[in-house]
Amino acid sequence: MKNKSIHKSTISEQQTLKYRRFVKIYDREDRCDIPKSAWRPLTDNAYLQTWKGVLLEKDPMQIAAYPMLLYELQPKTIIELGALKGGSAIWLADHLELFGIQGEVYCVDNDLSQLDEKAKTDSRIHFIEGDCQEISAVLPTELLSKLPHPWLVIEDIHDNLVGILEHFHHNGLQTGDYLIIEDTNKFMWEVWDDWEDQELIQRGLRKMDDLRSWLMKHQDEYLIDTYYQDMYGYNVSKNWNSILKRTSKNEQKNLIRTRI
Repeated sequence: MKNKSIHKSTISEQQTLKYRRFVKIYDREDRCDIPKSAWRPLTDNAYLQTWKGVLLEKDPMQIAAYPMLLYELQPKTIIELGALKGGSAIWLADHLELFGIQGEVYCVDNDLSQLDEKAKTDSRIHFIEGDCQEISAVLPTELLSKLPHPWLVIEDIHDNLVGILEHFHHNGLQTGDYLIIEDTNKFMWEVWDDWEDQELIQRGLRKMDDLRSWLMKHQDEYLIDTYYQDMYGYNVSKNWNSILKRTSKNEQKNLIRTRI
């Protein structure tokens, strides 16, 4: 009888967790409902994906979930780290405009010469050239303190993750803001282990581990939003366990009770 009681209790806890919208990192596994073998073909033609003719490189799940989050959050400031051709920044600015959100887009990259002309001439986007290894110099406290909330911060550079997390944690992120760390999907990095840039592959493989370690130290301040994270299955995205809401300890008690 005792074993049955424990079993029922465990099932009840798992069912309760399944329907929670906001959870802590220790409640999550680093896995995905889509098998690892599928991620090579899913990402093989990412370079063909464009927005208004400019390279975008968002997976289908991101394309579906981001607009919903934008509409719910109504961000007054979007900060994107990693510009590439600028397609993602244009896409984000277009959605702010589509939803009638009075917000600004800031996009950082260490080489803005790669930007498409459409991005360079888009007055809605503030492009900033700088090395995110020196994130405090690129986005100093003086600038961040002037940017209105709520914020959506998107990290997509795969370098200095802990330094970036620490910088925004201590210099601007407030209760209600969102932080998304892109490309934490370990399967994706593992199936692309034949890339020439092995240094990038190794950083990518460490990304989820680095994020988990950091979040374990900040569990009273950041929760994973499973509504967006698991919309198409458990961690079915290039982003595993990395759609995060900044919270206060008091707010967490209410958020953890929120059901999907």
